Amino acid sequence: MKKNLLSGLLAGVMAVSLVACGNSESTPAADSTTETAKPATAENSDTFDVEMVGNSFSIEYCNINVDGARDAVDDLAKKGVTVNLTYNASADSSQVDEQINILNQALAKQPNAILIAACDSGALDEQMITARDAGIPVIAYDITFDNAPEGSLTATSASDSILAAGQAADELLKNETVVEKIKAATPENPAVFSVIAPDAIMTVHRDRTSGFANRMYELCQEWQPGAVAITGNDAFAKDSEKDPAVIIRTDIAASRADEDIRNLAQSVVSDSSVLAIFCVNEASATGILSATSDGLDLDRTNGKYKDLIVIGFDSGSTLNNAVRSGYFYGAVAQDPYTMGYEAMMMAVNVLQGGEASDIVIPAVWFDASNMDDPEISRILYD
Repeated sequence: MKKNLLSGLLAGVMAVSLVACGNSESTPAADSTTETAKPATAENSDTFDVEMVGNSFSIEYCNINVDGARDAVDDLAKKGVTVNLTYNASADSSQVDEQINILNQALAKQPNAILIAACDSGALDEQMITARDAGIPVIAYDITFDNAPEGSLTATSASDSILAAGQAADELLKNETVVEKIKAATPENPAVFSVIAPDAIMTVHRDRTSGFANRMYELCQEWQPGAVAITGNDAFAKDSEKDPAVIIRTDIAASRADEDIRNLAQSVVSDSSVLAIFCVNEASATGILSATSDGLDLDRTNGKYKDLIVIGFDSGSTLNNAVRSGYFYGAVAQDPYTMGYEAMMMAVNVLQGGEASDIVIPAVWFDASNMDDPEISRILYD
């Protein structure tokens, strides 16, 4: 990813909601990394210590957040600003207690600012209050906070997960075959769409689930007015006025563990009533591929589930290959590099007396037909 993408991506700055990485049970590559940029000139130089706390060492997406922040450090150095950036993260996004410990250690250093992608924003109230009372600006990147203690969150650099997931629904319903099946659906033979998520707790997973489900609920009313329902997890449920002919089912794994996600994926692909699946993160997409012989069962010509449509979220070599091969219909991609870059630039701007406001980093749709276009390929990562 290149920094020169920023001007195009940031043209649509607006109020922010959220995004996030995924989950894995891999062991982190290291306990922490530290990067120090030296100013290009000593004139009018400033020096700041910034702690960056991520939510997973094991997800490439999260590592690219850090790449963006580091490049921002380099660019600031050219302007005479020294940023001592220290990065640390939990082993994976389910390790909430580990991240709390990391954040406590960061706070103990009394840095000038903190950048954080929260595993569970609701679990960090004590730490956020500590930062606020110490006058330490906190910039959330990638993952937004639902209800941060008053005055504790300075700003957020993230995608709007609700809007991004809604894009997936829009693209799905451009498929004429899917629309015809929706039109033909009846309460006795309903059209079923599944949203697979590792949990309904992490803000990003919750927002993507609701974003897709609610957009599908809205769009399908055109062909089945009053006969569309959202079922599954009670947090997302919506009743239909009539017996439902279209069911958007929110399928939530028993836990974020890979095995539970795989088991859920196997159950969903085995359900012949399901027309399409939306995977809210990398782990969900990987679960689907595991349940379909690494995607071979989704082959459009000879696959066991050749008529099943699967849509992913984010990027990565596994998902990219599934899209390129046609096993996945497409995916919605975020730009983790820009999130990290803008979070760092925002933190330093605040430290220098400037104002901060939330930044929405746009997401894009990609499929086999456009993923090699320069404007899209440069935000896809392996």
